[in-house]
Amino acid sequence: MLFPPRDAHSSTRGLKVFVAVICLAIVGLEGWRDWTERQEEFVRIESEMQNLARSLAQHAEDTFDLADAILVDVVDRLERQGTDANSMIGMQEFFSERIQTLQALKALTVYSENGFVLGSSLPGHKRVNVTNTVFFQHHAASPGRKWFFGPLIRDPLGGDWILTMSRRLNKPDGTFGGVVQVSIPPRYFGNFFGRMDLGSQGAIVMFSTTDGKILSRYPYFEKAIGIKTETSEWLTGSPSGSRFYTSPIDKVPRLAGYQRNHVYPIVVLSAVSQQEALRNWTVELQLRLLGVAVLIGIICLLGWRLARELSRREQVEAELAILAATDGLTGLANRRTFDSRLEIEWLRAARDGIPLSLLLIDVDQFKAYNDLYGHQQGDACLRKVTAVIAGGVRQAGDFVARYGGEEIVVLLPDTNEEDALRVAEKIRAGVEALALHHEANAPTYTLTISIGSVTQRPATDRPHAGPAGLIDMADKALYQAKQSGRNRVSVAKAA
Repeated sequence: MLFPPRDAHSSTRGLKVFVAVICLAIVGLEGWRDWTERQEEFVRIESEMQNLARSLAQHAEDTFDLADAILVDVVDRLERQGTDANSMIGMQEFFSERIQTLQALKALTVYSENGFVLGSSLPGHKRVNVTNTVFFQHHAASPGRKWFFGPLIRDPLGGDWILTMSRRLNKPDGTFGGVVQVSIPPRYFGNFFGRMDLGSQGAIVMFSTTDGKILSRYPYFEKAIGIKTETSEWLTGSPSGSRFYTSPIDKVPRLAGYQRNHVYPIVVLSAVSQQEALRNWTVELQLRLLGVAVLIGIICLLGWRLARELSRREQVEAELAILAATDGLTGLANRRTFDSRLEIEWLRAARDGIPLSLLLIDVDQFKAYNDLYGHQQGDACLRKVTAVIAGGVRQAGDFVARYGGEEIVVLLPDTNEEDALRVAEKIRAGVEALALHHEANAPTYTLTISIGSVTQRPATDRPHAGPAGLIDMADKALYQAKQSGRNRVSVAKAA
């Protein structure tokens, strides 16, 4: 038996695994880079949204400061000159002039202690009464002189949504004398927010931190004004920050930055849709993925082609190695392979202290067989004989080789003399059972073989300490079998 051939596809598999690992590494590194850039893009956008929210919150604060400055001026004038009919007629032109030049303010109105209109930048509303409004009730009940930022209400003078800022008006004796109130339309902030470029799905929202209602929004939806939303983090958490959210108004997922004003009870949120926020990153990602796909495709194509060529080369090399190690006629191991195997088994037997047996087999009168029947019949005969011999070995470690001409050698590792003799007899009987006619092989006139058997323990048998000595003893035993009449097994004895 030959040694098991080296796996001809091991290098090919290794190359394919290497190519696969390289491709996976490229995909992994590119994925990690893309994910990192995505996170960095989110951080950049969050920073931009927070800065924008901070700027818009400051603008809202400036607007409310302007409204309050007007309130302070008007309250001071009215408390000095009074709120009688003549005084209010003189103030009417002042009201109009102050408000008409300011887009952020809709109306400036003075209400009496009974809630009726004393004067307004929008004339014609003398019968309007605001005693049931929050801002009027606040000032009527509180002696404080600070401004009051009222909740979102419908304008008593028109019906539209308005934000109110107001201050208490006192009589000379310090008692409640009425309210001065400025109306700020939510649409003003919506229009101002619209100047910012946040893409087609961006949004800017201003909330009240008092009740959580939407005070203004861009894009401006009238139905969205006054809606109360779940914005607890924006209203009571950190004064600024960012977060992902899905709008309850249009259901668009957005990335938002927010800023809560430290003076007025508002928070401004600026947001860009997640899809548009990552548009540039997505385009770059698609281009990179295309490049990576092309690169991986090229690597795989070249790698697989190389693996295929390597597989072909290894297959050829394996076939050549088998041809170099085997006998072309019988398919058994050749003489060179046998010599190498004998050396290995001899050393192993010497090391382990086990017996090593060898059978040297020769076809009786084979030259005469060739002369009688021709070389083609002789080759066919030899193949049949070697098939019987190869089938007669008893264990995986046994080794059969063509030693030369019609001589076959069988190496039996870890086999004592008695077991070797049984194997030899089995092979001899098997060949005889073929009943191949051999006219020149008297007296049986059938094809037979003669076998020389030898067993040694390399660790202890010093007189023949070497593989050559083992072969020499087997050759002498074979000669003895021939001299004794052929078709028999002769066992070599130690000298």
